[in-house]
Amino acid sequence: MGTGLIVGYDPGGDGAHGVALLTLEEGRTVSVATRTFGTTEAVIEYVDRLSPLLALGVDTLTCWSTGGGGWRPADRWLRQRYGTVRNSVMTPNGLAGSMGLNGMSVLLAIRAKYPKVVVVETHPKVLYWALQQKKYNYASGKAEMERVLCQAHQVAVTTANDHEWDGAISAFAAASGVLGRWTNDLHALPMATGERLIVPCGATNYYWPESWAVS
Repeated sequence: MGTGLIVGYDPGGDGAHGVALLTLEEGRTVSVATRTFGTTEAVIEYVDRLSPLLALGVDTLTCWSTGGGGWRPADRWLRQRYGTVRNSVMTPNGLAGSMGLNGMSVLLAIRAKYPKVVVVETHPKVLYWALQQKKYNYASGKAEMERVLCQAHQVAVTTANDHEWDGAISAFAAASGVLGRWTNDLHALPMATGERLIVPCGATNYYWPESWAVS
C-alpha cells in the first residue's frame, strides 16, 4: 500500500471543512495539498472522485461506546497519558454535531464506494502535544505549526486555517499507520466491563505514535 492517495479530513462545520490530499509514491510522500470546503456534500463529492484511495484520516468518532458517557478505551487512554491536554478529549456524549455527524457522514459515504479503504481516527490537538509537547494554538503559532507539518511530511505544506492544518496532520497519521510506522492502535485497547464498541462504518483504526517525535 505504498502508492496512492490519502485524505485527511476535519469536519469543522459550514464553510470550515478542512481537507488535505496526500500523494504517496512507493512509500514516500510527494505532495500534500490542502483546501477548505463549504459542506459535507462537497467533501464527499471531492473524495468520491479520487483513485486509488488508500486511506482516510478523520478527526471524528469512527466508532461509539455503549458505556457511561460514551467513553471509549481510546479516550480514557489519551486523557490518562496526556494530562496537560486531557480536557481536549471530551466525553463523546457532549461533542458538537459537526464533528460527529459530518465526519461519520463522509465515512459512511466513502466506505460504501471503497469498502477496503483504511479509516484512521485522529485527534489533532492531542496529537500535536504528543509530537511537540506544546499546546495547540494555530492563531498565534501558525508558522511553527506549519513547520511541524513540513517536517512530518517531508514536503512543503501550507494551510489557510486551522481546519486545513487538522486535515494535514490527520493525513500524516493515516499515512503513518498505513506504512507501518505507527503500530499502536488505540481502538485495540481492551474494553471495560459492561460496554462494547459499535462500528457503524466497519472496522477502523486509531494509530498513535508511541515514542516518535518531530525534531
